[in-house]
Amino acid sequence: MHDIVSPASGFVQSAIWSPPKALGLLTSNENYPATLDEVPLEMRVVYKNNDVRLELSRLAKQGDPKMKIHGVVAFKCENVATLDPITFETPESFISLPKWNAKKTGSISFDFRTTEPNGLILFSHGKPRHQKDAKHPQMIKVDFFAIEMLDGHLYLLLDMGSGTIKIKALQKKVNDGEWYHVDFQRDGRSGTISVNTLRTPYTAPGESEILDLDDELYLGGLPENKAGLVFPTEVWTALLNYGYVGCIRDLFIDGQSKDIRQMAEVQSTAGVKPSCSRETAKPCLSNPCKNSGMCRDGWNRYVCDCSGTGYLGRSCERGRVPKSKLPTPLS
Repeated sequence: MHDIVSPASGFVQSAIWSPPKALGLLTSNENYPATLDEVPLEMRVVYKNNDVRLELSRLAKQGDPKMKIHGVVAFKCENVATLDPITFETPESFISLPKWNAKKTGSISFDFRTTEPNGLILFSHGKPRHQKDAKHPQMIKVDFFAIEMLDGHLYLLLDMGSGTIKIKALQKKVNDGEWYHVDFQRDGRSGTISVNTLRTPYTAPGESEILDLDDELYLGGLPENKAGLVFPTEVWTALLNYGYVGCIRDLFIDGQSKDIRQMAEVQSTAGVKPSCSRETAKPCLSNPCKNSGMCRDGWNRYVCDCSGTGYLGRSCERGRVPKSKLPTPLS
């Protein structure tokens, strides 16, 4: 029997009592420091403040109006099978998941591990619509949700039609090759993005509380055929086609586990391996980058920076087409 204390924010995160599998979320209209008692066959979540004691799990189970349940909350202890990790070996590899129906509330959690600084981890968008702005009548807007890595930092991006919010989930870089647990919770315009229980709250701008996603939810990258996809300018990894290279495990959406290893097998996804291991060899030691390209060790691969060399390709081996040899456009 032990207590775990959480900041007095009104949120009790499921990762506290069942790490790292998120089963759901409880919130209260009251504002007390939270403690957790684990008892056989039942989870009891208790708020304490001086002489006041509230058994939140019991109140929630009884449907008390002061309590609100987010996602799927199981009022019992469950054994959740550990899901096999997978590795996205190339920026082109990805997995397509069904449309995420998270109009008013939703939650996503997963673990990731990489040494690469950039990559699109999750992305989905809604139906394109014309911007209601006289200054930009032809601008296309979409609701969208994304989690990406840029320069080693993890970002949440969200737009529900009233403006984009971009949140740096953690101040430190997370591309050090260690496992990190990410937990995203949303209720209307507000929510949190957490990395290893370090929580960052957010509130989306405007008045809209509906996230209207109409497309599939992409994990690890995007399909080669991008017809019909709309990439908001704020999601740089999508615009630059930076797919995620590294490991993912224990993906939960709205409290339900997703067997992404099996999904990759069913979709015959190239470049997805059903395991996670980090090779000790340094790929750049073999000097794979040609024509003065700069080499960087990625996740079990080398990455060549061909900027300023005049060459393209994975190893800067392919010359650019000179302007003088480009076809002349018809007048």
